[in-house]
Amino acid sequence: MGLFYLFASVLAESAGYAIDRVNFRKNRIGFRQSMFLAFSSMSICLLLYLLFIRQPLPHPTLAALGLVIAIILCSFGGNAFDSLSLKVDDLSLREPLLDLQPVLAGLVAYVIFPDERKVISLIAFVAGALVVRWGIHRTKLRKVQKKGMGYLLLCVVLYAGMPSLYKLSLHYLSPAYIAFFRVLGTFILTAAFLPVKHMCGFTGRRVRYAVASGIVCSAGAIVSLYAIQSYGVVITMLFSMLGPATRYLAGQFILREKVRRIEVLSSLMLTLTVAIAAFMK
Repeated sequence: MGLFYLFASVLAESAGYAIDRVNFRKNRIGFRQSMFLAFSSMSICLLLYLLFIRQPLPHPTLAALGLVIAIILCSFGGNAFDSLSLKVDDLSLREPLLDLQPVLAGLVAYVIFPDERKVISLIAFVAGALVVRWGIHRTKLRKVQKKGMGYLLLCVVLYAGMPSLYKLSLHYLSPAYIAFFRVLGTFILTAAFLPVKHMCGFTGRRVRYAVASGIVCSAGAIVSLYAIQSYGVVITMLFSMLGPATRYLAGQFILREKVRRIEVLSSLMLTLTVAIAAFMK
C-alpha cells in the first residue's frame, strides 16, 4: 500500500489545485471564501473518516500538543499565501517555484532524521534545486506576477517544514487524527482571522467547486501521512517532486492555460530525477 499512498497523495494534491484554480478563474471566488468552504468541508470529511474507522481517542501529551499547534500555524499561513498566489497567477506559471517545496522539505528531513539519509536522495534533491533555480531564472514575470510569486515563496517555506513535523507527530498520534486536528485548527484560524465578510458571495457554483476541492484535499491529507508513516519523509518528498508535472498537465489540458516551454522542461527534468533516484534505490 505504500506506493499507492505515494502516488495517491501526488494526484490528490494536483486535483485540488486544479479545482481551486477553476473556481478562482471562472467563478471569481474570493480566497477567504475558498479557504472557509474548503476547510469546513475537509473537517467534516475527516471527522466522518475518523468515525468510520472507529479510531480510538489519542492520549494527549505536551509534546503532541506543541507539534499539532506548530502544524496548524504552518498550515494556516501556507494556505493563506497559497490561495493569494492562486488568484494572481495561472497554474502553469506557479510551477518553477512550486517545484521547490518538496525539494526543501526533503532537505529539511535529510538534516533532521539521520536514519533517512541516503546519498542518492541528497543528490536528487540538489539536482531538483538546480532545476528549480534554472526554471525561476528563465521565467519572465510582470509586476503582478512577481507579487503572486512572493506569496507563493512564503507558502513554500511554511510548507517545507510540515512533513518533518508530521513524522515527529506520528510518534504520538495516528495519521487520521493529525490530519483532522490540522484541518480543524486551520478552519478555526481562518474563521477567526480571515472571516468571510459577505455571505451573499456563496453562490451555488462556488460552493460546489470549493466543497469538491475540500473532499479531494482531505483524501490527500490522509494518504500523504500514511506515505510518511510507511516510507519516511525523504522518500515521500522525493516522489512528491512528481507533483509539478501533474499540476502542469492539469493547467495545460484541463484548464487550457498557455503552454510555456520552461515549465515543460523543468517538470520533465524533475520527473527524470525522481525516476533515476527511485531506480537506483
